[in-house]
Amino acid sequence: MIKVFLDTNILIDYLAQRTNFYQNAARIVSICRNSGFKTLISSLSFATASYILSARNKLSSETIKNLFNNFIVAAEITLVDSLIVRKSISSKFEDFEDAMQYYSAMHENADFIITRNKADFIESSIPVYEPEEFIAKCVGA
Repeated sequence: MIKVFLDTNILIDYLAQRTNFYQNAARIVSICRNSGFKTLISSLSFATASYILSARNKLSSETIKNLFNNFIVAAEITLVDSLIVRKSISSKFEDFEDAMQYYSAMHENADFIITRNKADFIESSIPVYEPEEFIAKCVGA
């Protein structure tokens, strides 16, 4: 089974229905669900998304919990534990949060990482796609 790891920005694009980004995020979620891909997302992404959805989008705690509950039905939540944090600390990643995302994806043997910030994953040994690239790859397959 193909495992697709979604970066935090894709989760937020999808849940917040961000202008200019929601359509691609929704398409990615749909592709994963309809193609039988396993959707992976780190536990860290939910903490970050909760903050953004509350602070910037002014969503209530209850609304955020409902959005998360609906999303996780078709996703597997990956861990960010002490091993992931230690690997992230000693990594060559410039951004610590991106390192944690990467090592969480690595731990679950993700086949792809989908992000809007591909340059942040330059150290990745996992293929990294921007939304448009991943959609084109899947539609063209």
